[in-house]
Amino acid sequence: MAEYEQMEMDIRLDSERDLKDNLVKVIQFTYNNQEREREESGSLAPVRNKNEGYGIAAAAYTRIVKCEKDLKGGMNDYLTKLQVDGDAAIKECSMLYDAALNVAMNSIKMAADMTRILNDLYYGSDSQKTPLEDAFDDEEDDSEDDFEEAGATDAEASEMQDEEVSTENENSEREARESAEEDEE
Repeated sequence: MAEYEQMEMDIRLDSERDLKDNLVKVIQFTYNNQEREREESGSLAPVRNKNEGYGIAAAAYTRIVKCEKDLKGGMNDYLTKLQVDGDAAIKECSMLYDAALNVAMNSIKMAADMTRILNDLYYGSDSQKTPLEDAFDDEEDDSEDDFEEAGATDAEASEMQDEEVSTENENSEREARESAEEDEE
């Protein structure tokens, strides 16, 4: 059977394929702008604890929920306008677009806020490492100072020597038997 490689064609658009990468860039851009604005206004206090971080997340989530309600209401209005003659549905469609845009915009702002919380809580203002990384580094520092290679104990050394002697004896006995068998032939 001939070797073959299973190929899968990705027929998505490049923009669709790179959407997540583009969103990450937009979130980082939003985060940088928020930090710059906080710095200019003098309200650059870091997030001090996880409870404060939750408060920031809850406020952002509340904004998203409000926008989602507007989006849901817009969908219901659009559905009712389908039954009406004329261009009334076009207005509802533009309102849906605006509601979806607001959901996306507030979601990006929330992701930027989460980036801030992660940076403040896990990296802190003076450290660029997570608490887990700090713990590993501390452990490495402690172990490097007084690390000593353990040698074999006397009991282990005598056991190893006994094993070598018994192996040599077994080899000698086997060779003697083989030579005796050859002599008999």
